[in-house]
Amino acid sequence: MSAGARMRAQEILDAYEASGHLRRRSLCEELHEVCLRHSERRAVVAPDAELSYRQLELTIAHWARAFLEAGLSGGDQVLVQLPNSAAYLVSLFALMRIGAVPTLMLPSHRHSELVRLARQLRPVAYIGGRDQLGFDCVAMVEEADPQELGIRLLYADAGPEHAGPAPCHRLPPLPGTADPEPPPLPVAGPGHRDAALNLLSGGTTSEPKIIPRVHEAYACNARAAALRCGIGPDSVYLAVLSSSHDFPLAQPGVLGTLLCGGTAVMCASAAFDEAFAAIEANRVTVTAIVPAVAQLWNEALEWYPAQLSSLRQILIGAARLDAKLGRSLMARTGALIQQGYGLGEGITTFTRLDDPELVALGTQGTPISDGDVLRIVDPQGRQLPAGVVGEIIEKGPYTFLGYHGAHADDDCFTADGFLRTGDRGYLDADGNLVVCGRVVEQINRLGENVSPHEIEHLLGLIGGVREAAVFGAPDEELGERTVAVVVTDGPLGRRRVMKDFEEQGIARYKVPDEVIVVDAIPRTNIGKVDKEALRAMTQQRTERTD
Repeated sequence: MSAGARMRAQEILDAYEASGHLRRRSLCEELHEVCLRHSERRAVVAPDAELSYRQLELTIAHWARAFLEAGLSGGDQVLVQLPNSAAYLVSLFALMRIGAVPTLMLPSHRHSELVRLARQLRPVAYIGGRDQLGFDCVAMVEEADPQELGIRLLYADAGPEHAGPAPCHRLPPLPGTADPEPPPLPVAGPGHRDAALNLLSGGTTSEPKIIPRVHEAYACNARAAALRCGIGPDSVYLAVLSSSHDFPLAQPGVLGTLLCGGTAVMCASAAFDEAFAAIEANRVTVTAIVPAVAQLWNEALEWYPAQLSSLRQILIGAARLDAKLGRSLMARTGALIQQGYGLGEGITTFTRLDDPELVALGTQGTPISDGDVLRIVDPQGRQLPAGVVGEIIEKGPYTFLGYHGAHADDDCFTADGFLRTGDRGYLDADGNLVVCGRVVEQINRLGENVSPHEIEHLLGLIGGVREAAVFGAPDEELGERTVAVVVTDGPLGRRRVMKDFEEQGIARYKVPDEVIVVDAIPRTNIGKVDKEALRAMTQQRTERTD
């Protein structure tokens, strides 16, 4: 960030502090106060531990001290790639406590994403899981040569320890039924304007976009989302989506729940049997899923015996929900649905708990803060009236202040400070947002953002591939599936593409779901790939198959 950009960022924070939207306190301070106020209540329930707020506070303090003694310090960049667990949350908060900056890698990230992140961040440490749905993330880092990546310290949630230039340590133990001993010394916390963590965006290029979130702004985001969704001390939130994503982490997610004194239940996956069992066992009141998961849960409820009477609301984001599916899911669970829209970079909207069904199932609601300003504009930046589709732009107290790393100079703001979201939509007569798609093409596959440009590039590296075009097609299970149309010198199938991507260390979710070999890719009269013609061709092919 340039000196001018830093000055503008400070001016923005000054203004929102003066208006009372930002509290001049770090996430660490806010969580510490909650832990003291609700010391005996359940804070975290996870496969690896169950923690009261007192135990959570003491464990964070112990781990923070251990990280300091291992050589980590304020400002250090740390990659974190852990499953939904107590260890994940304690690691996150302990790193924040010492002023280190955790970057939340997705469970699906592999060698390619690791190298690109390391090149941008120069992390000094990595904390990973030995078993992420059968994959050893720590071994991936060890095989990539930690020293070459700049990593001098590894932590694993299980498995053997070893010495060396980049030693691998086990994470400190989690408490059992007894409280841990008080930590020997307090740890100085970060400033309220420091970066709390880095989120990652898929973006439209092969380089991950690194999204720094400021402590006081991210706390504001989580609190405002919690207020809109009615989260309080009696709320029991189930995290089934990976909490490396912004939606289950802070919209209102785990953070919003904990800041309200509620209980965060961590589930390893969104599989209906695991999720339904967790809902029943913990009397879960609220959870967050994407439409593709909603479809699977709804189908399972036709035959799977589940006691979901405690569930009061289901938050749905990442993609628009089909209204018919929404009505069916509400009928089968007895829960209300709140649709939302959000970006790791900023804006969050949700419908309200008392919205009529037409609004709850047909829109993404309104911004969660009275400090948010949401507009729909045409390509020239002119504001559009209600009902007219254009680009969504926004600004507010928790909007990020700019990317870190390779995208630090991206021109993502308008001259008057609005974030260009890259999404298209419109506002209805009551100000509710309806999201219609992307300005810049992107595929939303099971909540993961897939860049067609990146996949086209990766396909072009496969021997024999002369040309490739990638686009998204509607899919009942995935939301959107990734379709690749290629021109090759020989046969090419999905199995070979998968093998090639695995050898390159590319995340599995980026493998096209369908690979179609053609003689030529259709183009418009100005020479651009005609993706509408490709979509029509694919649809005809599907209909013939059916």
